[in-house]
This record gives sequence, C-alpha cells and structure tokens, in this order.
Amino acid sequence: MGRPDRDCGTFLMDQTGTPMLSARGLTKRFAANVVLDGVDFDLLPGEVHAIVGENGAGKSTFIKLLSGIYQPDGGEMRLEGAPASFRGPQDSMGRGVIVIHQELSLAPHLSVEENIFLGHFPRRFGVIDRRHMREEATRLLQRLLVDIPPATRAGDLSIAQQQMVEIAKALSHDARVLILDEPTAVLDSDRAELLFKVMETLKAEGIGIVFISHHLEEIFRIADRVTVLRDGKVTGTADVADVDQEWLVRHMVGRGFSFERVAQDLSDRETVLVCEGLASPGRFADVSFTLARGEILGIAGLVGAGRSEIARALVGTLPVSSGKVTLEGRAARFSNPRAAARAGLYYLTEDRKAEGILPNRPVRENATIANLKAFLRNGLLSRRAENRFIADYTRQLDIRMAGPGVEIRNLSGGNQQKVLLARALSVRPKVLVLDEPTRGVDIGAKQEIYSFIRQLVDEGMSILLISSEMEEILRLSDRILVMRQGRIAATLQHSEADEASIMRAAALG
Repeated sequence: MGRPDRDCGTFLMDQTGTPMLSARGLTKRFAANVVLDGVDFDLLPGEVHAIVGENGAGKSTFIKLLSGIYQPDGGEMRLEGAPASFRGPQDSMGRGVIVIHQELSLAPHLSVEENIFLGHFPRRFGVIDRRHMREEATRLLQRLLVDIPPATRAGDLSIAQQQMVEIAKALSHDARVLILDEPTAVLDSDRAELLFKVMETLKAEGIGIVFISHHLEEIFRIADRVTVLRDGKVTGTADVADVDQEWLVRHMVGRGFSFERVAQDLSDRETVLVCEGLASPGRFADVSFTLARGEILGIAGLVGAGRSEIARALVGTLPVSSGKVTLEGRAARFSNPRAAARAGLYYLTEDRKAEGILPNRPVRENATIANLKAFLRNGLLSRRAENRFIADYTRQLDIRMAGPGVEIRNLSGGNQQKVLLARALSVRPKVLVLDEPTRGVDIGAKQEIYSFIRQLVDEGMSILLISSEMEEILRLSDRILVMRQGRIAATLQHSEADEASIMRAAALG
C-alpha cells in the first residue's frame, strides 16, 4: 500500500493490487445541487477504509450510490475490477455489497435464524428447511464470536446483539463488501470493542469494510485507510498510520481544531451547587460534590456507573432517598425538571430524539417551549419575539437551517443539538447539566458546541458535563468526578487527570 501525499491528500496506490470495490469520478446531483462531485475511492480486500466528514459532506449519498439506492449521474464503479451498476439494494446485496445502517432493521417478532435468512430461506422439497437454517445460523454466529441461540426472538436481544445478527445476515449473502454506517453510535465502549474484534476477524477473511464514524479515535483504532469528504468532494485519502487527528479535522472542516481549555483557578470562586450524601435506591449512593461559578465539572465513568442517574435525580425525574442539595444556598429538591429549570438548574438530556426534540414542530417552537412566558406580549405568544430569540442563537451557534419555521426533524443532529442548547438558555440557568452533549454530532458542530460552552462559563455559568468521550471530559473539565458502581471513586483536578487515571478509577476504584 502506498503513502499519502500529505499536501494534496491523494493516495498513491500500489498498482499490483486490485480493489474489491472502486469508484472513479462518482457524481450525484439533485436538481441543480451537486451533492457528490467526482469522488474517487478504492476499497482493498481485507481492508477497513473509513469515510469521515461533517454532516452534509456527502457520506450518506456515497453509501446510497455504493448500495444501489441512488444511481450516479456521472462516473463509474467497479467490483473486483469489473464494471458494476446496481439497480437497487437487492441487486447490490446479491453481488455481495451490503450496508448495515445505523437504524437496525430486524423483524422483532421473528427469531434470530429467521431474520438472518429472511428473503432467502433454505428450502428442501419446496418447504423451509429449518434444521439446515438453524445449523447455518449457528455457524454464522460462531464465526462472529457471539453466543446467541438462533431460536431467540430478535426483539428480546440487546442493540449490540441485534447488530451482530445484522452482520450475520450480511454474511449469509456471501458479503464481500460490508458498509457499516455509524455502527458504534448506540454501543458503549466495551461493546464497541467487541465489534472491532469482529471487524478484525472479517478483515482476516478478506472482506472489505467501509466504516463510517464521527468518532475520530475509532478511525485510529480500527481503520487502515481514511477518506475525507467535504462539500461532496474528496479532500484527502491516506494511510491512517501516516496521519493524526489534526490532519483529519483540517481536511474535514478546512481549518485546525483546538478546543482545549486552560483549567481555572477556582479557589476564590463562589460555590453555586452543593450536593451532600445524595442517594437513589439501586442507582447511586453517598454522592457529594460542589460546583463553583464558571466551573465545568466533568462526570466520567463506565456505562451503568450512575452518571446520568445523578443528573436526573437533581432535576426530579428519579427519586432521592437521602441527601441534601443546595443551589445558591437554598434547598433544591425538585419534583420535576420544569421546577428545577425555574430555579435555575437545567438538564439537557442525552437522548435527543426520544426526550429532546419535538420532531414535527418548527425550530422556533423547539427553541422556546421551555420558557414560553418570556415570549408573551400582552398575554399572547409573540412570533416576533420568538423569531428574534432564535435569530440571536442561530447567529451565536451557527445553526444551519432554511428558517425558524422548518420542522426540526429536517436538521442535522448537530443543528438539532444547537437548538436544544438555545432552549436550555431560554430559561437563563445558573447551572446547566449537559448529558452527552455531542453524541451523534459531527466534528465541525462539535467544535462549535465546545466553543459555545467555553463562552458560557466565561460569562459565569456553571456546567456539569457528563460524557462517555474521554477526550471531551479531559479537554473541557476543570475537575473530574469518576463514578464507579454508583459511587464517586475519585475526584481529579484538571492537572492530574489523564485517560489512565480516569479508567483506573472507573474500573478499579
């Protein structure tokens, strides 16, 4: 495999290797809008080739062209050196090019084995050969190093198990090219690592894997090469071993990426929030901490450690059995998030789709619904006041949309999250609790959100930051609480915290 030209970002491929899948000059237009512009791409046998880019860069369109959902307006594709043109997903699947989408598509009422062979059941004398189907399903699952009884109902599986069944389904079609679209978006770090081991197994079998991810650390963990898209064009392709995060970000957004924050001297700062001996049965116990004005207090820990549960208990969505919370010196025991918000404590949920956005309502309503009183004029809701508010935060947060009347479901994940941030700020909180604030957000939007968080604390707001992204916690936090099994295992100053110290406390206490 050749080396990248670091200046122009092109990959000089060994001419002796025939790509499993290749594209030359691939172009796609919608009316006058060119969404993919002359894309060149090669996937070698036994290679993980990552594709990265901001939302709207063209990743989804590229996947849909590779899998036959869209037809190209220009350029060509080749499969193992032969011209390839797919009439649809079934056609591409029949030729071994299979996409596993972020939104899994198993039939929950069917068994695992039925899902694996749905649409191409093995038959004997015209009827489904269930014995052979079970044997083959068992073999495929063992190949993926997972122990799932084939008769299990798919709806009873965890998300991670469902994902493995999707991969087994792809292998049942003799997949030669596997396209994984944000496969770790719903996985914790342990289950993501299991997925990576499965990917390594498939690589060793010669299967080519196209890997889409927003998480740059995953690119360096599993990918062999990476292609960067920006505005529908390839801005760089390189061996992963030859580049760093700065190179990736520069090619993704056209500029460097720096969001590290110098830790503040908090010794003379006013304490805003005090939590003493807080407990919630079966969730966490004896949680005590303080939060100073203008401080970012990170809360780290493994999945199930109790991080989000603390936040939910603070705003009244989980019961508290003991302990005391004060906000600016006043007792703060709330019955619901609305009461907490009125007092100056706002929780921005980790589950944007289920608990955050109102998908079929306009951006305007999504941004102002937490504090409608602020937008009343003469007892009536003022559209002008709402529009002024959203215009202000559209400018501050660079929210990209057609206008405040567009339904929020039509915005990218990053822009949806920015609207929810604007909603939080409509109540003018003293303490803002951010739970996984950049989950599912592209690198450009992530940088903008980080900059805005920095601006908020510089203006005196205090922030509790809950995140599974180690780099996010380390770069943004002044102090870090590490949770383990529902208790605080360590409190680390910014200067003494690193990935090893956090993981040691999270895993060992």
